[in-house]
Amino acid sequence: MTITIVTITIVQMKRATFLDRAAETRWLNEGWNGQPQFRILYGRRRIGKSALIDAFAAGRRSIVYQAAEGTTADHLRDLTATLAEFADDPVLRAGPLPNWSAALAYVARLAAREPLLFVIDEYQYAAEADDSLASVVQRWWSREIEAGPIPLYFVICGSYVRLFERKVLNGPMYGRNTGIWKLSPLKCADASLFFPAWSAEDRIRAYAVLGGIPYYLSQFDLSRGLAWNIANRVTRKGAALFEEAELVVREELRDPGLYFSILRAIDDGCTEYGQILSRVRPGNEPGNITAYLKMLVALGFAESHTSIVGKSRPVWRITDPYLRFWFRYVLPRQARFERATDPDRAYAEMVAPTLDHFVSRPAFEEICRDWVLAQADRGRWRSPIDDVGSWWGKIPDSADAGPRATVSRELEVVAVRGKDVVLVGEAKWSNGPVGFSALNRLRETVRHVPGVSAETQLVLFGRRFDRRLREHASAEGVTLIEPADLIA
Repeated sequence: MTITIVTITIVQMKRATFLDRAAETRWLNEGWNGQPQFRILYGRRRIGKSALIDAFAAGRRSIVYQAAEGTTADHLRDLTATLAEFADDPVLRAGPLPNWSAALAYVARLAAREPLLFVIDEYQYAAEADDSLASVVQRWWSREIEAGPIPLYFVICGSYVRLFERKVLNGPMYGRNTGIWKLSPLKCADASLFFPAWSAEDRIRAYAVLGGIPYYLSQFDLSRGLAWNIANRVTRKGAALFEEAELVVREELRDPGLYFSILRAIDDGCTEYGQILSRVRPGNEPGNITAYLKMLVALGFAESHTSIVGKSRPVWRITDPYLRFWFRYVLPRQARFERATDPDRAYAEMVAPTLDHFVSRPAFEEICRDWVLAQADRGRWRSPIDDVGSWWGKIPDSADAGPRATVSRELEVVAVRGKDVVLVGEAKWSNGPVGFSALNRLRETVRHVPGVSAETQLVLFGRRFDRRLREHASAEGVTLIEPADLIA
């Protein structure tokens, strides 16, 4: 079973912030019981797998082997050196072990003496070099470790999700493991802990730009403000995040050019399948793009979503915030950013004027939906919640007396329990305060949403609210949520 819940605590260290993912750490710790354990931990690049493993290994009898691209001979030579250092074995120093069977048998002998943690990080590189490795590991685990039983805690880690899933999750080892965890990006409330001195609004803006990948978040300089960091750490030539999007797509995917075209089409407003297809396969060019879209979904780069209640056509969107920002601002202006001699001025001219509009959707809306779901786990709402999404459709136009006059409306936050809508909210990241008219609009729209009842809770999300709205919301039991609430 794959678990993707993320909870973190933060521990301050010298010149760095280490994120101790509490839920993932508990999952790793629960297996340290003297019995054979075979755990699989994976996730996209930069998400913090190695840091998590290093923290878990600290204070334990452990061997952590970091694989790299190369041949089987390279892997055996490097692993033998790691084992020789751990065991202080002069025989191993004299020459590498001849094959994977011999290397794993040596690990088993070490573990037989007392409990041992053995990690192969970036396992997919070793598996790519030797197609038989998965079968070798499976036989070794069944015949030596489980049969012993030997108190070995064995962890396989990997990134490059496409390759890892093909080599591990679809291979012979899948049925032998005792647990699988796919690391997910941090949610906004957790990611915002990287910037504790910033305002709540700037922490939300930072998340809209970077998302929840710890490596990306760690690139920002806490002694500087948000504008400086975007200008000098994202949109400046030579910055770590200036070309990161290209690296991610090229390393994870074959035919990166077509994937780039798909993602750019989605960002440009081609949100339906037919629109995307027409954009990337113009004229009579053959081929569909279904498989490509499925791969983007598997990697967490894009997704198709529909209205959570009622009927609607699927709509595509880029789900990774950093990729959204990169395709919106960096790619179309890459040459201008490269020529810029003043990165702060380039940011002020090409990003700052529209940044809040970019934050407003879908980033702020997603943050609000995540928050509602997290609060449900804490019992905040009247009813438990199964899922949170959005709703859109047409409702009668109150400004037009015509019998068939309609107007399009959308509710950014809709929470359901079965077929019942238990919470409805609008999310407005606007420059001015949200006023009383927003509550009237919400009331009017809610009446036309399937599954709504008198028990449905109403929530308004915004940067700030005017006094009249606050007074009416308090009197009518409508919840008002501001940025500080979302990151608390």
